[in-house]
Amino acid sequence: MSLMKPGFRRPPNPVTQAAFRRQVRREVYLPIGLTLLAIGLLVAAAAAVSYGTTSAWADTMLILLAVPTAILLAVLLAVLVAGSYLLIRLVREIPGLTSGLQQGVDRVAGAVQRGSDAASRPVIAPRAIAAALAQAGRSFRSLFRAE
Repeated sequence: MSLMKPGFRRPPNPVTQAAFRRQVRREVYLPIGLTLLAIGLLVAAAAAVSYGTTSAWADTMLILLAVPTAILLAVLLAVLVAGSYLLIRLVREIPGLTSGLQQGVDRVAGAVQRGSDAASRPVIAPRAIAAALAQAGRSFRSLFRAE
């Protein structure tokens, strides 16, 4: 068991933080920056050469945007269809799997009921007999009481 407070944090290590920042720059920011630079250079080269019309570039960009979107939607549709199929199979299988569990719970509930009845019988039976005798005594006394 730790004796430290749950909110305690060690102070950051400047050496490991600097190494982590260098690694992030090298592995994250550098590839993103090079990709954006390459796209910018390609656009500048295409504009300098006057390659294609504005309409052709618009059509190309539309295709470049539509194809990944269509692929992602097809993957999403496949996941939803597979999930629906598995859910239908599961709904068909659940009653068979849970009927045994339900029977077991019913058996346990019956056993608990019988156990509680058996445990309370030594306490309740004498009290019930005492209450019945007391009521009989009151009834018997009322017969001889003149009112």
